[in-house]
Amino acid sequence: MVYIDPEECIDCGACVPECPTEAIFHEEEVPEEWHRFIELNASKARECPPAE
Repeated sequence: MVYIDPEECIDCGACVPECPTEAIFHEEEVPEEWHRFIELNASKARECPPAE
């Protein structure tokens, strides 16, 4: 699993077409049922090493 660091993200959208599960949204477009994952993603992004 890959996490997107919200502090590093520049909202360019380049990752959206690369996601095989179509699970990447701009924060204001996250479906209501997935809002709980916003904070989980942020905390996991801080714990995991960045993808190279």
